[in-house]
Amino acid sequence: MEYRRLGKSDLNVSVIALGCWPFAGGSYWGDQPESDSIATVHAALDAGINFFDTAEGYENGESERVLGKALVDRRSEAIIATKVSGKNLRPDDVITACERSLRHLQMDYVDLYQIHWPNHDIPLADTIGALKRLKEQGKIRWIGVSNFAVGDLTDMLAASECVSDQLPFSLLWRVIEREIQPLCVKNDVGIICYSPLAQGLLTGRYKNADDVPEDPFEAEE
Repeated sequence: MEYRRLGKSDLNVSVIALGCWPFAGGSYWGDQPESDSIATVHAALDAGINFFDTAEGYENGESERVLGKALVDRRSEAIIATKVSGKNLRPDDVITACERSLRHLQMDYVDLYQIHWPNHDIPLADTIGALKRLKEQGKIRWIGVSNFAVGDLTDMLAASECVSDQLPFSLLWRVIEREIQPLCVKNDVGIICYSPLAQGLLTGRYKNADDVPEDPFEAEE
């Protein structure tokens, strides 16, 4: 497995991360046996994957809970990233959300805490203040963002450290190469790619355009 430093942090992450949203099951993914999810985490660790990404918004913390259960005896092998939802970016809500995520994960800290989506109704400076407080308390190690385009990322960089931006990227969706990627490279912001297989379109799962459902996640297994 190849590893790279994530932005300006000291996190050496595997180039392949395990996205843990499906662990949440629910209406979006359908039933997911917890035992399968736990086995997937262990198989990933055994293969050298050390980077796991989840979020409080994945079925109200269910993904975090399953991931935490899987890592009870293997926390030291993993680098954990989770996210605070855009609706929870007021200072008190950030603190509450982080502490709730830590309880779900059964952990004292997370390695990377990300703003899941921008919220222009809440001053970014207020959110950043709460994130910095969490870092000072040792509950998060590094601060990152997700789904921040050029304007929001520029504002973030002007006000705070930001070691990563999580963005959609695949052979079918390369728009970030135009402006966001150069901005990240210039400021040593790591890029975490999600949906790299374009929700199954690049896997050979669908033989022609007529086979692709309007929502790929609604396709039957």
